[in-house]
Amino acid sequence: MSGNFGSRRNILVLALFILASHPRLYAQGLCPVSLVTATAEKDTIQLKFRNKVKVPIEQISLTCSPSGTNKFPNGICHVETGFFYPGSVSWINIDYLGASHQAIEIAVARLRLQGGVLWQAGTSHTCKSLKLPRKD
Repeated sequence: MSGNFGSRRNILVLALFILASHPRLYAQGLCPVSLVTATAEKDTIQLKFRNKVKVPIEQISLTCSPSGTNKFPNGICHVETGFFYPGSVSWINIDYLGASHQAIEIAVARLRLQGGVLWQAGTSHTCKSLKLPRKD
């Protein structure tokens, strides 16, 4: 019986290794980032987020609502390109007219992971949004 358990454990370890080493498998799963905090000033939002996966994020696209007087193509209010390492916390600045004069909800729309793997928010996998209250 103990020989059978060892074999199952080896299969489980192998399966976990495969999942961890192939970023394409992340593309269909849970949200790879968490939005930590955000602060709004006159026309800018400073957003802090964390990379939760084991591969670097190369690009993050965000939606902001309401759009107010801002015009966002495809609903995307900001795209940040960089190299956001696994487990790291990063700050980005988002240009947003009147940011401090209205309540704003920020959400992750899509990500590009290292190697060109795309993750897109959908009905079965979304990221928790972040809500900024009106400041004035």
